[in-house]
Amino acid sequence: MSTVGAKVILIPGAWMGAWIWEPTVNRLVERGIDAETLTLRGLEAGVPKSEIAAVRLADHVRQLRDVVDGHRVPVVLVSHSYSAMVTAQVADRVGGKVAGLVHFGGFLPVDGRSLLDGWGSTPEERDAERADIVRAGGLWLPPTRPMLDHETDLTPADRDLLAGGFTPHPGHTITDRAELAVPVGTRPTTYVALSTAGPDDAWRHAPAAARDATAWRRRHIASGHWPMLSAPDTTADLIDGEVREHTAALG
Repeated sequence: MSTVGAKVILIPGAWMGAWIWEPTVNRLVERGIDAETLTLRGLEAGVPKSEIAAVRLADHVRQLRDVVDGHRVPVVLVSHSYSAMVTAQVADRVGGKVAGLVHFGGFLPVDGRSLLDGWGSTPEERDAERADIVRAGGLWLPPTRPMLDHETDLTPADRDLLAGGFTPHPGHTITDRAELAVPVGTRPTTYVALSTAGPDDAWRHAPAAARDATAWRRRHIASGHWPMLSAPDTTADLIDGEVREHTAALG
């Protein structure tokens, strides 16, 4: 029986399936929290590239909404990076069924804008990323193993795990525009900023929507982009605490 009165669903970010969150889920279950994870459509191992390229952002939103609707209890949605685009839109559609959101370094949706609209520092960088997706046949290609060497808080084994598990990501999901009835700042949310350089650096690079949402709970982990690997216990502790905060008023 869950000790928090809600279902906790952890959603992987780009290029990853449920495998990235499974160790965290196990830690949460050991603490009496009813937690699960899932693989978003097109990110299962061995999916043909043409099928991956056909997946839209709306498909991921619909998939997660169906999962949320299938639970009789409220849910807390935990996202990482890309998947904040999905979890925040699902919360927008189901309202109070989502007791709270926890975003780890998430790209936050803005109505009428895509993830890629906020990518990089310049229009030229965004154009280059779009061109790469087109050139790859509608796929957002994952980092290669050498590209992960700059993730200095990860062990070589962690980097090998990521490189071996990564799969191409559906390109449309980062170029499709989000659809929101209300801005993300109105939802009960915890934003976890990530940086090994400290909280000031982490929040300086956080999305504007997170910096501006004064009612949100703000947290920081001294980690690179994959805290579930570099700081697994800290990550589980934080999720545990934030889930209990978001569900404190539930019966």
